[in-house]
Amino acid sequence: FHLIQDFLKWALGPPGLEGKMQRKLLQPRVFLEIRHSTQSGQLIIGNIPENYSELQVTLGLSSIHLQTVGQCMNLDLPVGVRIVPPSCRSLQYVTGDGLHMRLQVQADGPAELVPTVIEALKPQTCCVFQCQTCGQSVLQKQMFQRVLPLPSGNWSDLVEHWCCHPDPFTKALQPKLDDCLLGDMFLLVNVASIDKTAVDQVKTSQSEARQSKDNTGNHLTQMSRENNNVVCTRCRKVLGDVTSSDTIKFYVTEMLVQPLMNKALKRQICERSLFVETVVAGRLKEISSSQSTFRFCIQGRDGKIYILLWLLNSDTLLVRSHNDSNSDFAAVGEGTVKPESSVKLCEGNNAVKILYHPCLKGRNKMLGEKWEKNIGVHSMILPVDTCLQLLLILASSTASLPPSLQNMNSFKVAFLKLD
Repeated sequence: FHLIQDFLKWALGPPGLEGKMQRKLLQPRVFLEIRHSTQSGQLIIGNIPENYSELQVTLGLSSIHLQTVGQCMNLDLPVGVRIVPPSCRSLQYVTGDGLHMRLQVQADGPAELVPTVIEALKPQTCCVFQCQTCGQSVLQKQMFQRVLPLPSGNWSDLVEHWCCHPDPFTKALQPKLDDCLLGDMFLLVNVASIDKTAVDQVKTSQSEARQSKDNTGNHLTQMSRENNNVVCTRCRKVLGDVTSSDTIKFYVTEMLVQPLMNKALKRQICERSLFVETVVAGRLKEISSSQSTFRFCIQGRDGKIYILLWLLNSDTLLVRSHNDSNSDFAAVGEGTVKPESSVKLCEGNNAVKILYHPCLKGRNKMLGEKWEKNIGVHSMILPVDTCLQLLLILASSTASLPPSLQNMNSFKVAFLKLD
């Protein structure tokens, strides 16, 4: 593209300091956000040193070629991603970000994603239920005769609109022997199915802040609440709660459920943060598709709100420079020696795009209370440690984006990987 070449000559300044300055290593960072539904993409090439007097960018069908004086680099896109070079438009250089452009991208349709356990678990199918942290099996029985979905989390709030007589659903729904009930983020199983040597019941006391009002105005009161945690005997990780004398709740972010085929199990080793990221992203996509809800309130077992999420889209293919997930778009330092040429691979991940507000230490408190009362907002309850880990995952994703894309209105922007 001569247009891009001429544009960069103007944006990056006139030639100068050709000796020392031009002998820096070109380390571009590629960010390409592709929407499958529109086959369009936003491409940002970051880490372009401002003192490069000339930079030629050539867009090929499946690669991006960068060339300066005496140095060139080829950025190979993932298999199945093809650029339509003549469609390049909205070309601009943004200080701190790099070169921005929009273009048409032909991307193969996303492969069928592995559903979460809530969608995949079927009756009369042998599965192994393990602690995700250490791999210890926690259930005696590997197969359920019945697997039944529970109503959505706020179903009880709608009962008064359904019935003209007293609530007939006051009795909690509990699984019978060989039953498994599926919630939004948890499984309910009968206590008789549990391997009692694999889990312990531990009583803990948690304080919960509640708003009360008297003649002097509003004030907070601390109320103590006792929980019966279910913990793994091997690693002591909290896996769920005891909800009644014969019912155990397991959170899907703490459990690894795999089909047991031909009595041979291949252990899936997955980093904890990646497991939490993919499970939460998968459930957000599944719930939004089945219930047409896009706002979520992430709450801990202590009753506090930790994150407010707004699912913006779930058809994104995110392409980045290889091993670039935690990088930023800062300028390259001086004094490094350049190679003559190099090839850099880009990796792609299906992802959901998230707008979010953190709610720690009283932040966004009023907005959180407003969302909590809104029947269109879906509440998701997770262990407190998992809520905090999810917040760190979101913050890390935000920090890895180009600065101009890190915020949208008052929200922070993040991507959660689906695979």
